[in-house]
Order: sequence, then structure tokens, then C-alpha cells
Amino acid sequence: MRLRLQTDFVLRVLLYLRYVDRKATVEEIADSFSISREHLVKVVQALSRYGYVLTQPGRNGGVTLACDPKTTTVREIVGKVEGRHGVLDCVTAPDSCPMEPGCDLRQLLMFAEEKFYEALATKTLENLTQGSPARGGLENLRIGGPGKPPG
Repeated sequence: MRLRLQTDFVLRVLLYLRYVDRKATVEEIADSFSISREHLVKVVQALSRYGYVLTQPGRNGGVTLACDPKTTTVREIVGKVEGRHGVLDCVTAPDSCPMEPGCDLRQLLMFAEEKFYEALATKTLENLTQGSPARGGLENLRIGGPGKPPG
């Protein structure tokens, strides 16, 4: 299953905010990941709509994590951003398949998609930023702004 680029950026922003554990600017996050500021603004707006971040406009503004990193799973985030669209059209719209009813391929793809989402449900934002010595790769970033990441 292939996730959209927006989903990748959504996950990066949330992991970054959990890692630094403070308010961060869009510019700071964009610079850390070498992502265009304009694209990241749209990602942060979507995250705000979903309730995952709080945004504060203005000169001293920024973005902070609004969700609980201990309970927010990657599955929940991906499900909100991507929706359950199915690996192929036939997974979500069986009427579109001339091999239905009884298509074994459709059953296999549904099984694979469910296993994919089950795997995503095993990790939270907390797990991904605290679990490995390199904090899930986040220590490789150029972190800007005040303060230090949690140690």
C-alpha cells in the first residue's frame, strides 16, 4: 500500500513536535525536513482541522501538539489523512469487479490491507520518538528554535 506524500509530511510534523516537546514554527519544521514552507502550511492546517495540533498565529506564534502522544496511533493518523480507500478499487467497490462474487484476489487484498493497518496500530507517536537510541531518526535532523529535545 502506498501512502500519499501529504501523509508522510503529516507524520513527520507530528513526530517532530513530539520530539522537541515545545512550540515550533512552520519555518523551523520545514527547514528541518527540507520541505517547502507553503506545502507545510497546508499540512499544518489539515492537522489543526483533525485536532492533532494547535496553531497560534502571529509573531510569537507556532504549532504545538494537541493530541496525547501516548495514545495516538499511526493507524489513527493515517486513517484520518488517507481514509480507507482500498488497495484497488474493487476492495471498496466490489460492484466494479466482473469477478465478483467470489474473487479470491479481492479477499487477499482486503486481508493485506487489514494487516497493514494492524501493524500501524502497534505504534504511537510516543513509541516512535522514544523507542530507539536515535529517537526514530529524529536526532539526525537539524533542530532549530529554543530549548532542547527531551532526553
